[in-house]
Amino acid sequence: MKRSQICTMILLLSLSSSMWSQVQTNIAQLTRQEEKSKLQVQKRGVGERSKVRVFLKDNTEVKGYINQIDSDSFQVTDKKSGRVTTIAFADVKNVRGSGSKTVSVLVGVGVAAAILFGIAFAVEPRD
Repeated sequence: MKRSQICTMILLLSLSSSMWSQVQTNIAQLTRQEEKSKLQVQKRGVGERSKVRVFLKDNTEVKGYINQIDSDSFQVTDKKSGRVTTIAFADVKNVRGSGSKTVSVLVGVGVAAAILFGIAFAVEPRD
C-alpha cells in the first residue's frame, strides 16, 4: 500500500511539473505576441494618418485609424461610421497598414519606369 502511494505521488509530481513548464511556455509566447502587437501599433502612431487593419485571434478584422494607445489596449476608429473599437493587445493576431503591398510595389515600379523613360528621352544621341 505504501509503495503504490509513493508511486502515485511521484507520478502526480512529475505530471504537475511538466504541465507547469508548458503553462510557462504558453505565457511567454503570449507575452511575446502582445509585445509585438504593441510595438506595431506604437510604430504607426496616433491620428487619422495612422490607418490600420487589425486581425484578431477570433478571425475578425477591424479597419480604421488608431486614435489612442494605452498600456494594455488601443482604440481604432472607423472613419466612415465613427465607431470606436477598443482592442486588447492580447487579442491581436496581426497589425497591418491599410495600404496593399502589391499597390505599393506597383507604384514604385511605375515611378522607376517613368524615371528611366524620362532619362532615355532626355539624353540625345550624338553623331
